[in-house]
Amino acid sequence: MDETGTGMNHGESEEWLSARPNWRRWGWYGLGVVVLASIVGSVNRGLIALIAEPMKQSMALSDSEIGLLTGLALTFVTAIATYPVGWIADRFDRRWLLAGCILIWTVATVGFGFATSFRGLFLCAMGIAAGEAVLGPVTYSMIPDLFPKERWVAANFVFVTATLLGTYLGMALGGSLFGWVAANAAVLPGFVAGLEPWRATIVLSALTGPPLAGMVFVMRLVRMTPPHAKSAQSGVAAYFRENARTTVGIFFGFGLSYAAFGAQAQWNAVILQRLFKETPAQIGQFLGVFGAAAAVAGVCLAWLAVRSLRARHGDETPMLVARLALLCALVVSLPIPFASKAWHFYAVILAKIGFTFMANSLSPTVLQLMSPSPIRGRVVALGGMVTIVAASFMPWLVGLLSDHVFTGPRGIILAMAAVAIPGLAGGLLALHWGSRTLGETIARAQAREVHP
Repeated sequence: MDETGTGMNHGESEEWLSARPNWRRWGWYGLGVVVLASIVGSVNRGLIALIAEPMKQSMALSDSEIGLLTGLALTFVTAIATYPVGWIADRFDRRWLLAGCILIWTVATVGFGFATSFRGLFLCAMGIAAGEAVLGPVTYSMIPDLFPKERWVAANFVFVTATLLGTYLGMALGGSLFGWVAANAAVLPGFVAGLEPWRATIVLSALTGPPLAGMVFVMRLVRMTPPHAKSAQSGVAAYFRENARTTVGIFFGFGLSYAAFGAQAQWNAVILQRLFKETPAQIGQFLGVFGAAAAVAGVCLAWLAVRSLRARHGDETPMLVARLALLCALVVSLPIPFASKAWHFYAVILAKIGFTFMANSLSPTVLQLMSPSPIRGRVVALGGMVTIVAASFMPWLVGLLSDHVFTGPRGIILAMAAVAIPGLAGGLLALHWGSRTLGETIARAQAREVHP
């Protein structure tokens, strides 16, 4: 094992570098484009959460229908599409795949803004989800193609940090855009003139898609596949049989914990508007600035923790730090049902953002270390499917509980706590169980690794 704890020796590094002599220039450019794609996708989802309350009032939707839009339609379809996308990502040019999916979600986002019924909103949300299914399999399987193995942790941290900053900046800009659109309806471009502010905001947000697709085609992605790699690609079933406990525990652990965070994130704006009378612009601007600070602080703390503990725990360090961070996230979530003022709720949100992103920033490295390169796209895709399936039902479950169980004035915050807190606890238990065999899985993955 080298000094970075990745398990890559000097000979392997030299072989990788000789195959990609310009990796620094094109590696960082490629990472930058993938970051932008992730930001644009996250901004679309964040805007839908931000405009959920005015959309509910405008179209007379129930909380259950809002939950179906932000959960089932916007995420479950991603789960269905993720594995086929991962299969394609292991075999074909990822630039075409990424650019095509960007254009798909751009068209669907515009359609969402013009939809006049719940069915139309649902179908367009499904289109957004289908397009965004590319982000997980392509991103986390592309980073090992862009950087030598000893740079994976650093590249993942850069990706996560830049994405977080961009996402929360996008949230702030989204809130500001919503406020500007509401105040300047008379000067809007003709194609959105006369639309309600929430509609005009979501349509205008889609304009970044076509230029981004063009940037993807400029990327230079070199994928070296030696003759014996093709036969290794058929070993997905054998891989999961050999590593059943690890994969089930890690997939469901990260999946449930991320879904629990998402169940809260999808309803934060609604709760702040409904219970604490905050406006979409105020919410977007506050969480855009302070949410970004909390998320970046969590990522930086994860990097420091991994760096200080890696000499003792080796490749299992990212998993250890992630579990400790999620335990802290669970503790700070417990006061959610008792929040009585806006600042109380904001404080819980920011603390949970920090600890959750401290953990989730390490999940890509864990998945990369535990999966050999010939099947990495599909391993990541299957892990993403578990996460997305859980994330697709949790927001809907919150809405269902709000409509039928917790029907009082504070029903929505109680419903959210009743879903998010047990989900996070279940994720922690699954990670603990799966971590028992993680070291063996990493060793097997390194033995099957294919190098150019």
